[in-house]
Amino acid sequence: MRIGGVGSPLEAAKWGETPIIKKKAVAASQNAMTDDFVEKLQELARKDAQNGVYMSKEAINLRHAQMGKYVSPDRSAPIAQMSQELKKAAQEHKEEQDPTLEFLDRMIAQLKGKGKPSRIVKSFSGLAGGCSGDLNSTPESQSATVYSPDGEQIAHYNSGNIGGWINLTTRAENQFLGDSNDAYKQAWDAARAEIKNAAQKQPVACEGEAAIFDVRA
Repeated sequence: MRIGGVGSPLEAAKWGETPIIKKKAVAASQNAMTDDFVEKLQELARKDAQNGVYMSKEAINLRHAQMGKYVSPDRSAPIAQMSQELKKAAQEHKEEQDPTLEFLDRMIAQLKGKGKPSRIVKSFSGLAGGCSGDLNSTPESQSATVYSPDGEQIAHYNSGNIGGWINLTTRAENQFLGDSNDAYKQAWDAARAEIKNAAQKQPVACEGEAAIFDVRA
């Protein structure tokens, strides 16, 4: 079970605020900003500038593909493991008593001002990729979180969410998104400036000026 108040090392790690996580985030982003990727991104930026579009879907997809390859943690395996634990917890609730009587018993207990729904709280270490996780389960709802090996939260589950699991953006992913956006913006701004300068240099025909054509054979 994770214990720690605001400002504690565990809480800082959860939000990617430890020096180690920050240092790793910078290194991961730098590793992902390969020459080939940057060239392709800049090329798309210039193309977008010509089309009058900022950050086209093609550019967004390129950035996310690079991030998935070099920066993002493998969430799928630990999420699958935690999903199995959530199913086990749900089954435990069902086995506690006859499902047909469970709801009535809880309602009666609440009306009498005593008794609370059973709650299962568990923590897990040694998940795939060195990740860890914890879950909180009652007969009414469930939630769970997956943490990176450094303690940073990378995915969260809530039974009330559509689709259940959501990915939580890591410090490294945010770092890469910021760095790649800067590279794109510099190329886009430069291309737009060139377009603007070229437009200003275009000769403008004087009012009333007539064109002369030589129609001789």
